[in-house]
Amino acid sequence: MDKYLLSDYTTYELQNVINKKDPIIIIPVGALEQHGAHLPLDTDMDLVEKVAKSLAENCIQDIIVTPTVWTGFSHHHLDFCGTISIRQKTMVYVITDIVESLLKHKINKIILLNGHGGNISILKTILDEIQLKYKNLQMVYFTYWDLLSDKIGEIRQSPVNGMAHAGELETSLKYYFNEDDVRRDSIQDVMLPVQPFHNVDMFAPNKISIYKPFESYSKGGQIGKPSVANKETGKKIVENLCKEFSDLINFYFV
Repeated sequence: MDKYLLSDYTTYELQNVINKKDPIIIIPVGALEQHGAHLPLDTDMDLVEKVAKSLAENCIQDIIVTPTVWTGFSHHHLDFCGTISIRQKTMVYVITDIVESLLKHKINKIILLNGHGGNISILKTILDEIQLKYKNLQMVYFTYWDLLSDKIGEIRQSPVNGMAHAGELETSLKYYFNEDDVRRDSIQDVMLPVQPFHNVDMFAPNKISIYKPFESYSKGGQIGKPSVANKETGKKIVENLCKEFSDLINFYFV
């Protein structure tokens, strides 16, 4: 498609594309919260938006990306300056209203693309509730890094808990998409010990869920091993995401 962003179309152009191509709509959902001393507050919203655009540009199917939902559930980060969080029920209303607005315009293929750990359980609930109400809707929800679960062992350089908040994965993606965002002189590794039931790594097979204010994990705001992050790792992450996404689309939507 010539345009991947919903906001770039006029209302008539968009309706014409919907009528002729029946596109898949991606709704990126992020957060605005602290990411330690070396990454900016926009990290979650920026990365999920850029991942969504990369997926759309590299997919053979017709994809349109909505503007990013820039804030999410980040109450556990509110001890750090600049974090903005909304309540879970507010998020349910916001996402549901966005989806129902799209449905009104005869869009019936929707992907909720998440880029923040605090949103995970809420978005799953939203998916369940919407699908119960709209049974003919084709809707998928996933957190972008989950698509890498089978491949991450070949990509990462850090051990367990190295890909956590502002760790190797997010810092590598920032290097890849906009390396000027990374404050290299402020990078600091904070590696938590591996625990038997719950770990902070994005790919940890946790047996339980817990809730803690983030300050109890890290006084500086970051967890993981950003010191090993680099642009090449970011490139590998994006390339593997695009491949896995194409497989997902071909399996679920075709």
